[in-house]
Amino acid sequence: MATGIPLAYIFAETEEERNTLSALLKTVAEKHRGAISFATIDAKAFGAHAGNLNLKADQFPAFAIQDTVSNKKYPYDQEAEITEASIAKFVDQYVAGKIEPSIKSEPIPEKQEGPVQIIVAKNYDDIVLDNTKDVLVEFYAPWCGHCKALAPKYDILAGLYVDAGLADKVTIAKVDATANDVPDEIQGFPTIKLYKAGDKKNPVTYSGSRSIEDLIKFIKEDGKHAVEVTYEEESAAAQKPIVESMAEQAAAATEAAKSAGEEATEAVKSAASEASSAAAGEETHDEL
Repeated sequence: MATGIPLAYIFAETEEERNTLSALLKTVAEKHRGAISFATIDAKAFGAHAGNLNLKADQFPAFAIQDTVSNKKYPYDQEAEITEASIAKFVDQYVAGKIEPSIKSEPIPEKQEGPVQIIVAKNYDDIVLDNTKDVLVEFYAPWCGHCKALAPKYDILAGLYVDAGLADKVTIAKVDATANDVPDEIQGFPTIKLYKAGDKKNPVTYSGSRSIEDLIKFIKEDGKHAVEVTYEEESAAAQKPIVESMAEQAAAATEAAKSAGEEATEAVKSAASEASSAAAGEETHDEL
């Protein structure tokens, strides 16, 4: 699959229905070949991925387009009938930029409680893209054990910058990436990225240990403002047994936890990639 090409998904539960829809929409797919990659998807096996595209995961057949660069989703109305004419119009409008993306978002918090700023899709740009601040963002999942272990340390980290009077230069924030659409490609949880002031298009992904000291160093070395706060080791030593215990439990929990949606997403992307790669040669079952 060519990098950056949007994906058009056609979900259907039976092979017969997928073949019917494939034939029905073949002309539409051929018209946009090279600009949009079309593929039929087994809704029984990969129906969970429909939810990732802001479709109802229990109502098929269904159709949606995903911009793989911005991660924006454009689901087709599931109450409307899928016909060649209706999908042709929908795709033409998408290409012309006349369709607004569907955005999954939790409500914007009425008030930010605590030092860690809570991000949702609807306030993402306001917080993350604030060009005057270095913004550290944790992309987490509620079921992620490692995220739960990081939470108390992340709260302490955020408090250090607030207490030092540096909230105008550094923001520590987090977003539930399972409940909110984000423009970033997230491969696992937690993912931590620094969006530095003046260069929001090139976030730096953190790959070090999840200790408070190392996160402070990361913000200083990779942030534009290069500010640093002091962390008292004494309080850290008192909490060490608790933190280590939580980390051990988190590691075990994360290993055991598997998100059906994530597995479906990867499998579907792989299927679409294989289908697109075969486009230049013989037609495959999944490729229109």
